[in-house]
Amino acid sequence: MKDFLTMTPTHPPHIPLPYYLLMLLAMVLLSYLSWLWHNNNVWRWTFITIQAIQLFALYTWYLWQGFPLFISLPLYHCRMAMFAVLLLKNSRTKTYFAIMGVVGTYCALIYPVFDPYEFPHITGFSFLIGHYALLVNSLNVIFNSYKTHPISLGMIVVATFLLNLGLVIVNQTIGGNYGMLKHTPFIMGPSLVVKYLAVSATLIILMIIMKKSLEYFEDKY
Repeated sequence: MKDFLTMTPTHPPHIPLPYYLLMLLAMVLLSYLSWLWHNNNVWRWTFITIQAIQLFALYTWYLWQGFPLFISLPLYHCRMAMFAVLLLKNSRTKTYFAIMGVVGTYCALIYPVFDPYEFPHITGFSFLIGHYALLVNSLNVIFNSYKTHPISLGMIVVATFLLNLGLVIVNQTIGGNYGMLKHTPFIMGPSLVVKYLAVSATLIILMIIMKKSLEYFEDKY
């Protein structure tokens, strides 16, 4: 338990290839099961409950340990999507965050960036449980309400640029790296503006691909 809740950072855990492949297999399996069972209330409420418990445990730990704001605010893309799919009523805004949640989960699990604590640690479990629950909850929202609350390409572009601009301002104010807009993987040297445009453009493109795939899926099935 001491190691599970330690506040002494060391280094991110190493993920052996078999475990990494299992992570990806679980992601694919949960995506498929969400398509099959998105109307099943037991399936839906199971993952809503898991997400709620995960967020409650994580933020209780942050508050208990007095974590600084540049680490503990719910301003990462996936974290915002987690709260949105749990708390918002069905709307275009909820659809936007659900699509972001799916894209964000795929990116996070394909290129996992764990907090610098050795396994096992609460942040590692939270990372995996939180993203898997977000994936299922987001797909449940999309499969159940996209037809009644679709979003436009313009909304994806404008909302993403505005959202990331807000995160840049927060990062500059409190020194955080929310949205990976200050320290961006694969982009080490360029200016903050370049990172902002690169992250925003990448997220927009992936969300548009997700939107188009969803619309193709809806037409076929």
